[in-house]
Amino acid sequence: MTTVVLSLEQAAELAGRMNAAAKGRGRFSEIVMPNGKKLADCNFGYVAKIAEVLQCMGLVMPEPY
Repeated sequence: MTTVVLSLEQAAELAGRMNAAAKGRGRFSEIVMPNGKKLADCNFGYVAKIAEVLQCMGLVMPEPY
């Protein structure tokens, strides 16, 4: 399994883009992930690893409505 490494800056930017999408300013599927792909084009394993990294860094991904 691949290890996902994010800088604090990358993680904060990603959390910000996700929070903006949760507030209606953009679409989740269009968010560009740290690997350069749109969220819609990433597999579940990668997204789960990103969520784990964000959680470990203390950043919060938005809750679904």
